[in-house]
Amino acid sequence: PDEIVVSVSASGVVVVDGQSLTRPNVDAVASALKQSAQRKGTAKPPVVSINADAKATHQSVIDVMQAAHQAELSQISFATRSGS
Repeated sequence: PDEIVVSVSASGVVVVDGQSLTRPNVDAVASALKQSAQRKGTAKPPVVSINADAKATHQSVIDVMQAAHQAELSQISFATRSGS
């Protein structure tokens, strides 16, 4: 299935499919997710794959989850990485 890769760094930087967000609040991330989903143009909504640094805050990951919900993207997968 198509996926939108969202990376969350230890410092709170959010990158949606290669696009770094300067102010990664829930609305900005939701907007970026919607745009990315539209670019994919598939019949089924893409999976949001959240790749979070092990030192990223829980809140930053929760914000991405809220943004996915706001963008009406309900399928989410998680991965963690140990380094930044």
